[in-house]
Amino acid sequence: MSKSKKIDLVILLIYPILAVFISHLLKINFLGSLVVFLGVPSLYLTIKGWKFAKRASVFALISIPLAIVLDYIGHLTGQWLLPFSMFSRIFEYVSVEMIFWSFINFYFIVMFYEYFVHQHFAGKLWYSKLKYLIISVLVVFILFLSFYNFLPSYLHIPYFYLGFTIVLVLIPILLQLFKYPRFISKFFETAAYFFYLTLLYEITALQLGWWSFPSEQFIGWVSIGNIRFPLEELIFWMILCAMAVLSYYEYFDDREK
Repeated sequence: MSKSKKIDLVILLIYPILAVFISHLLKINFLGSLVVFLGVPSLYLTIKGWKFAKRASVFALISIPLAIVLDYIGHLTGQWLLPFSMFSRIFEYVSVEMIFWSFINFYFIVMFYEYFVHQHFAGKLWYSKLKYLIISVLVVFILFLSFYNFLPSYLHIPYFYLGFTIVLVLIPILLQLFKYPRFISKFFETAAYFFYLTLLYEITALQLGWWSFPSEQFIGWVSIGNIRFPLEELIFWMILCAMAVLSYYEYFDDREK
């Protein structure tokens, strides 16, 4: 890693601590947190690694239909709750902020990975395998619309957080790392940063009331002082989310170089 990138990494390591102070000082809402915790560092990486930005954007856009499905069922089952939205909700429960979160979270992960870890620029915006990911996401969204309109009771899925993350997070990671073990260290390097970022984000969110977990359908709880969140949140969002995003990215959009 070059000296300039080491400086960039130090800046991004210090910044989440600053984001915590800004959040408490200004008492920002969830939309503001997207800007402070994810938007600012994403913009920084866009300026520094602009050549990766278009592909990261295309990949991040694909996540939006799936984010709508997951947020709807998550709210419906009480797995998580965003109590306040600045916009009208979609499908009764889905907040526009969560759609923004999905895009910028995927974008930030890919940009960090490409800029600091992978450093591979193929020069192509689109690979043919990406269409299979798009088709899969659209099929899931169409199935959701069908259940939403005709069989809504089927969307009341017990232990939803655990179930969907095993299928969409854990299994893809295991398949990717089993088939291409050379990616293990690269994925871990990226995941380490996002664990640090999301842990600070989670603690701040629960302190300021950006989200909560009203259900008891979790496999366990993690307590840090007076803060409590589900074990699924620790395992699947803080530890494994970045690795899952990169598993999809490498398989469908980066030709696994």
